[in-house]
Amino acid sequence: MRTVKAFFLVTSGLALLGGVARASDPVGVYALVEKVVLEPNEKAPERIQVWGAFSLASTVDRDSYEAPARGYLYFRLPAEKPGNAEKARIEWADLGRLAAKAEACAFGSRHAQKEAKIRVRRAAEKPADPSVYPLGFGLTKMSNVDRYGPVRNLLLLPAVESPADGGEAPAGKVTLVARSLPREAGKKTRYVFEIEAAGGEREESPPVEPGEKDARWSPRMEAKEGVKYTWRVRAVDGDWKGPVAVAMFQVPSSKA
Repeated sequence: MRTVKAFFLVTSGLALLGGVARASDPVGVYALVEKVVLEPNEKAPERIQVWGAFSLASTVDRDSYEAPARGYLYFRLPAEKPGNAEKARIEWADLGRLAAKAEACAFGSRHAQKEAKIRVRRAAEKPADPSVYPLGFGLTKMSNVDRYGPVRNLLLLPAVESPADGGEAPAGKVTLVARSLPREAGKKTRYVFEIEAAGGEREESPPVEPGEKDARWSPRMEAKEGVKYTWRVRAVDGDWKGPVAVAMFQVPSSKA
C-alpha cells in the first residue's frame, strides 16, 4: 500500500501530530465530507449524519478498503467511557468545518469496524439505528491525497446529480447528469454512463466530454412507467477507469 502523509486537526483535546499511514492501515473510514446534519440540534447533538463519499476498511482483509460509495454515515454518541461523548462532539464540529470545503479526512479504527457495523447508507434511506461513533485514532485531515489509493478514489468518484439516487423521473426521454470531478484524472478525462432497467434492458454511452460543471448523456432507451432503473457513471482517460458511482430511480405509474 502506498504511503500518505497526514496531520491531525488542531482542536481542543487534540494535538498537532505528523504521521504516515501504510499497510496495515489502521484507519476505519476515509471520507470526502460534503455535508453534516446534527440531531436533534447543533448545541447538544446526540447523532450525526455525515454526507459525502466514503471508503470503509475491509472487515475481511486488513490491508484493503472497500470501493468508494456516495451516501451518508449515521452515528450516535459513544458512551463507554467518561469524556467520550465530548471527544466525539469535538470531532463532529471538525467534520462540519471539513464539509464547508469538501475536504478529505480519516477517522475511526479498522479494528472496531466490524463491531461498529458502519455502512454507507443510500440517500433515499431514512436515518435509523445509528452506529456508535468510532473515536479510533482521532480525526485526520489528509494531505498528498493524490498519491494514496483510498483517498484518491474518493476524489475520482463522480457525484450523481440527476436523476437523484432514490428519486423519481417522468416517463420518456431521460438525461443522466453527473457533476464534473473537482480534481480530474487529467485534461482528457471523459465520462462513461450506463443505464439498466429492472427487467435487464441495458445501454452504455461512449466516452462523454464534460461541460464546465457537469457531464450529460441521454440514452436511446426511454424510461417506462412503473419501472425501476439503475444508472452508473465513471471517469475514464484512455485505458484508465475510475471508480463507479451508482444511483437508482423509479418512474411512477400513472395508475397509482
